[in-house]
Amino acid sequence: MGEDELFHTISDNGMRLLIFGSEFPPGPGGIGTHAYQLARQLQNKGWEIVVLTIQDYISDDEAQSFNSQQDFPVYRLESRRINFLDALYRFSRLREIVKAWLPNLLLASGARMVWLAAATTISNGLPWVAVGHGTEFASKKLWERAITRWAYSRANGIVSVSEFTKRRMLDMGIQSSRARVIPNGADEGQFYPLDCKTTWAFRQKLGFSNENILLTVGNVSKRKGQDVVIRALPKILETFPNTHYLIVGLPTRKSSYSALADRLGVGEHVHFIGKVKDEQLSAFYNAADIFVMNSRFTDDGDFEGYGIAVVEAALCGKPAVVSGGSGLEEAIAADRTGLVVPQNQFEKTAKAILNLLGNAEKRSQMGRQARQRALEQQTWEHRAVQFDDFLREVLKG
Repeated sequence: MGEDELFHTISDNGMRLLIFGSEFPPGPGGIGTHAYQLARQLQNKGWEIVVLTIQDYISDDEAQSFNSQQDFPVYRLESRRINFLDALYRFSRLREIVKAWLPNLLLASGARMVWLAAATTISNGLPWVAVGHGTEFASKKLWERAITRWAYSRANGIVSVSEFTKRRMLDMGIQSSRARVIPNGADEGQFYPLDCKTTWAFRQKLGFSNENILLTVGNVSKRKGQDVVIRALPKILETFPNTHYLIVGLPTRKSSYSALADRLGVGEHVHFIGKVKDEQLSAFYNAADIFVMNSRFTDDGDFEGYGIAVVEAALCGKPAVVSGGSGLEEAIAADRTGLVVPQNQFEKTAKAILNLLGNAEKRSQMGRQARQRALEQQTWEHRAVQFDDFLREVLKG
């Protein structure tokens, strides 16, 4: 659909929402999942949706195929090699869509998209909402912090994905008279317990019949902390030698983490699966015994804002071991749906994992409670109700 066609789709219902995002499926990333689920769910609540977004790590054919299947228009932003030209191009495309479609509200997600949204709305007075995922408030560069503070402070409303993220935003000096915490969610239609026969067949396909499986889903990176679990493995294997660690996600640091596993003598127990298709992801969650996410603060200040994968695992009935001092703590109910360990503490991570591996009844009970909590509070449908209420409030304001 071109801008001319888009112009002719304008209605007078007063609920035209333009989502401007830094990530979008079928590429990986929690920010993209967040934007996509909001588009789907809010459309069901009467909003007319148009998406303008970056879609990285996929081919043009993959993007075109995915976008053509959506019930709302998705405009993919091309990548430019020079940062200045890239920003100018995105700014121009945003202005074109705004001018053509005349949205009633703009929602910007991702640090640089929030910057551009703030700049765009200066001239046209379009009301807009900025989403804070966490990374936006992590930079240690003074100029980036200054632009972020300026941009978020201009928004008509701010949504933070966790109380932890909101505190980091306030620490940066960002104030808003209309701010709300709406955590991330997960899709109960995609993530749910599979029957034992299906799960058993999948485990056998992976080569693990009776082994214990630990699972992490996310970019193989310093922030996600897969190396902490690898360092915990020697201690875990002393008691449960048939334990294996599966790592699903972009293999960014695969080489260094694989070398670490080899140095520790656990290389045969660490498996880098890489990026998997959405329809396969639920099978991995179901095959796991424990979901583990040991995210940490990185040297440049980045941190985990919430942890969508933790909720996805919960919907599949899996307990989690997560690191504290970030939004991950809010994704679980401590000691009821999972266990919290300090960041970078592989000894305590090993102890928590051993606690659950050694007590099948406790592990099963935590998994059931995790799924119940996720269904009652943490689905995207629940989150969309909160977003719908907030966006209407911003429009009225």
